Amino acid sequence: MNEAILTNANLLKYWALIRGETKTRLTITDVMSMGVHVIGFDLLPRSSSAIYWTDGFVPIQLNGAVYQPFPDLIQDSLPSFSEDKGINNDSIDFTVSNVDNATRIAAMGGLFDKAKMNITLIILNPFDSTPIYQQRMFTGYIENFECIVNPFSEVNEMKITVNSVYKRLDVSPKTLAANSVYQSYYPGDAIMSLLGQVNRNQIWRFNK
Repeated sequence: MNEAILTNANLLKYWALIRGETKTRLTITDVMSMGVHVIGFDLLPRSSSAIYWTDGFVPIQLNGAVYQPFPDLIQDSLPSFSEDKGINNDSIDFTVSNVDNATRIAAMGGLFDKAKMNITLIILNPFDSTPIYQQRMFTGYIENFECIVNPFSEVNEMKITVNSVYKRLDVSPKTLAANSVYQSYYPGDAIMSLLGQVNRNQIWRFNK
């Protein structure tokens, strides 16, 4: 999170309003505790138009797209994110509830299989709910959906599993060429040495 958002005048004003304390600079913890952030989901299917969702209550316009309020993101089902120096091949899963029939049918019918998904943290202006900051938290490809619908207990949930963008390496073993060979063609380019950090316990497979 950059310095501009930590010293944003509207956020500082809102902090003073709700906490009764004047600050000239907020911490990241302060910003995240104010209830002014939402999560944006870019769903990019391979054979249909992009879909933009937010776990907020009102539509949000960002980067030329309108993020529509989506079924409720079940509290704490989305994992926490951290910044890593290396490359990882992790996957995440989270659960949403109150899924409409059209979305559930599309998901279970395969429309969203292997669709790309971007997950973005969005900070809103507390006084008019317009986006003032965004940070990409995760990019990956949808692995699978698991739907739970029980009309008797009024359960309507969908669990979504998203693999890291680096899963693409699974089907491109040639990119794991020896660093020395790669650097003979591209001196100084350390990308292949970085690949040595890819989730050290990961087993890479190639099926002909």
